Amino acid sequence: MQQSRENNFNIIRLLAALLVIYVHSFAIFKINIDEPIAKVLHSGVSLGEFAVYVFFIISGYLITASFVRSKSNWHYFKARLLRIYPGLIAVMLLTAFVVGPLVSTLGMKAYFQNLQVYLYPFKGLPLVTATSALPGVFADNHYANAVNGSLWTLFWEFLCYIGVAVLGNLKLLSQKVISILIGVAMLVSVLIHFLPQDNFVIHSLTLVVPMFLAFFAGMLFYFMKSDVHFKGLWIGMALVSYIIFSNVNFSFTSLYIIPLTYLVFALSYSRTIRFYKFGSKYDISYGAYIYAFVIQQTIYYLTGGSLPFAINVILSIVVTLPFAFLSYVLVEKPALRLK
Repeated sequence: MQQSRENNFNIIRLLAALLVIYVHSFAIFKINIDEPIAKVLHSGVSLGEFAVYVFFIISGYLITASFVRSKSNWHYFKARLLRIYPGLIAVMLLTAFVVGPLVSTLGMKAYFQNLQVYLYPFKGLPLVTATSALPGVFADNHYANAVNGSLWTLFWEFLCYIGVAVLGNLKLLSQKVISILIGVAMLVSVLIHFLPQDNFVIHSLTLVVPMFLAFFAGMLFYFMKSDVHFKGLWIGMALVSYIIFSNVNFSFTSLYIIPLTYLVFALSYSRTIRFYKFGSKYDISYGAYIYAFVIQQTIYYLTGGSLPFAINVILSIVVTLPFAFLSYVLVEKPALRLK
């Protein structure tokens, strides 16, 4: 596999963002059943987790390439900041000052008198508090008080960006070191499985360690790209391996990340499935990810969850995509020109 601009990264990331919309619909629209695909496969990995891991795998690959190409640390971090923050701050401003007053149970006057409204956009800056609540916003929804739950992964992704820079500056950004990190992450995944899951720290590690592993796997593929080949038999074996290792009985090992990584890049560089130009002018995957949750919550607020599940999913996607497009055209793309 050679690094090339002819790839399907953009469409894969958009499909992953749409998959997150589908999975969040079960919680937001009060669907009291298990996600059917994961249930049929007896998978210990939800489709939401699957989508996030796909994001992190591709990100690990591209961010490593970005650091290697960067002229300096400033050049590298400037690019990362311009990719994440303009779109994030825009959605938080719109949520606080447009959506918030319209859906808050406090009423418009009391809402704007609350200091938390004005602090909300600033909570996006450290990322870890980007999922903060707004006064009275979605308070009566089924998923009560959750304003934009999707944003929680951004902190961990940016932490990975910092990790790449640290390894690079320490001259440790290599295939050998990343292989060790993958081994350590897998070991931690196994060990924490046998610890009390009601402990907050242990529970948090259970969520984030597979994301780190996915990012590391993407980094490893960057260094191995000239030695990796994609053949039908190997793709089939990787698919079977993913199904086996993601089974509810084995998923705690996080071994499924390895075949998943191979499958992601096999699809990304497929010579048969060619959506290479998709998103080259309008990359709306990030916008779809950061706008979808608040849009879905707004749909529930307006309909009371009375619509059929399929309609809710379709409506969520149909409304989200124009916002994602506008986010890219009006905010993200102008910001990226500053790189």
